Amino acid sequence: MKALSISGFILSVLSFITGLYLQFVLAPAADSLEASLDTGFSDDINSMMWMAAHEAKVTTGETLVIAGGLALILCAIPAIKTKNKLSLLGAILSLAALLAGLINGTHMFS
Repeated sequence: MKALSISGFILSVLSFITGLYLQFVLAPAADSLEASLDTGFSDDINSMMWMAAHEAKVTTGETLVIAGGLALILCAIPAIKTKNKLSLLGAILSLAALLAGLINGTHMFS
């Protein structure tokens, strides 16, 4: 159980950091490029940049859904069986990463 909780915690920390990057870097970049397209003064380069930023945002969000869900499963099993604090923290972090992936990757909340 200790190896399972440590590997789940490492995966949850990595997915949480990726979720922060998605929420505070990729999503605002895609939103600002989309706002520049709405002004009417856009050209082909701006639309291509928006497509690339939007695709990176959605792809990262979908990856976070998978990684956050896997980390949640890996941390929930030791948390239930042994009440390990490391696995409880990993479950919380992976739940936050899973939520960030659902918000940005699946358009569930848009």
